[in-house]
Amino acid sequence: MISKNTLALGLMSGTSADGLTIAALDLKEKTCFCHKTYKYPKTLQKEILNAVNFTAPKLSKLDYALGRLYLTLTKKFIREFKLKNIKVIGCHGQTICHSPKDKATLQIGQGTFLAKGLKIPVVNNFRAADLALGGLGAPLMPIFDREFFKNSRPLILLNLGGIANFSLVGKNLKTFGFDIGPANALSDTAIALLTRGKKTFDKEGLLAAKYLPDINYAKKLAKNFTPEKIGLSLDKNTFGINFLNKYFPHLQEKDIATLNYFTALLISENLKKFVLSKYKIDTLALSGGGIFNKTLIANLQNLTQLDIINTIQLGLEPMAKEALAMAYFAWQTINLNPLSLANNKKTILGEIILP
Repeated sequence: MISKNTLALGLMSGTSADGLTIAALDLKEKTCFCHKTYKYPKTLQKEILNAVNFTAPKLSKLDYALGRLYLTLTKKFIREFKLKNIKVIGCHGQTICHSPKDKATLQIGQGTFLAKGLKIPVVNNFRAADLALGGLGAPLMPIFDREFFKNSRPLILLNLGGIANFSLVGKNLKTFGFDIGPANALSDTAIALLTRGKKTFDKEGLLAAKYLPDINYAKKLAKNFTPEKIGLSLDKNTFGINFLNKYFPHLQEKDIATLNYFTALLISENLKKFVLSKYKIDTLALSGGGIFNKTLIANLQNLTQLDIINTIQLGLEPMAKEALAMAYFAWQTINLNPLSLANNKKTILGEIILP
């Protein structure tokens, strides 16, 4: 399989830190040419998830280790799919901290290894320019969604990574979106605690399905996590171990059901407040790892009463969407095309690393 068209590669490792997704964007056709996710060893995943507490020397070591790993995996990806005509690589890096209220964000994974090792320009650090202009450094995805779904029927695109973020898209609609709560973050952290790291997620939501959620408690919690209180650009640590220690101090297996329901409740309430109360939308198109959590999807279905599909039904691979966005952003940056996040000033996003 060899593309005759120009390609851009995108690399994405989300807040769950379970692996690196690499996708090739066909720039002429605006389609996903190929994609693959390479799982991280559990030891590396654990290190990444704990990195927020690292000393500077230890964090620097991880930064460079990820850079070398990105190069190894990207070389493997290029060989596997026999890729040519790659003009640029967009690398989001691994988010260690994202704190808009402190005007700070940090993504690690040295892109220099990719640029020098592959002799291809690399673009990374996509959030910093927007923060420097007084923005939140997020959300990134509505820019991509606006370009790729501007002529679609009206719908909500919901990405279920560690954090849930949405975009409203459609013909004659002004695209907007932001973070609206946890997706996999709470359940993943709870599972890791309960199993002492032996498991890192609730496969297919089967554990959550075994128990009845405490709906009243979930509703009570949701009142503490409105966008007015937590903001529109979230760090995964907002819904991490500190959350569990405070609200589930005696965490038990049955609490996974309540955490799952709380996650769906927060998403649905925010969608109703910011979108469904103002626009006639009947379809919710999902992407990200949360699409495999059947209990979460069922809860979303019951709470939103929307028709739920995957973005594959819109012609876009649900597990490659964020990586494809990084490829698109990199192409825009390398061509010096300014973009804007959340109605902030237009600017060149990302920093270019030459070979």
